Amino acid sequence: MSVGFFDRTTGTPQLFVNARTDPFWLRAPDALATAVHRVRAYADAGADGVFVPGAAGEAEVQALAAAAPVPLNVLIQPRVPVARLAALGVARISYGSLLFRAALRAAVTTALQMAAGAPIPGDLPSYEQVQRLRHRPGLPDPA
Repeated sequence: MSVGFFDRTTGTPQLFVNARTDPFWLRAPDALATAVHRVRAYADAGADGVFVPGAAGEAEVQALAAAAPVPLNVLIQPRVPVARLAALGVARISYGSLLFRAALRAAVTTALQMAAGAPIPGDLPSYEQVQRLRHRPGLPDPA
């Protein structure tokens, strides 16, 4: 379960309970039916949203969105574009470990290239460019 505490539109603290169920990742015998049952049970118990990672495909996502009386959250799908997920009824898309794994691949690739004597890639952002990203309007000051 994840809990949010800040409403960006009003600036007031809020509570949003996003209940999670993992029958797809746990390879439950009838994962879709289990997820649908849990999504409804969580909503009935007062959850504000539901997170069903591992649902992988339009038919599963559409069935979950149809069954969820609250906003549905899924993981980014490698074969289903974000716009299509939204059209299927997904309210929130999580990246999970995707960005970390992409950054890790880039770091390991760069380290191996450097160890092999390759030049430093020229298209990397400078330290100053990275620092400027911290101060974009709308982002909290990290200090």
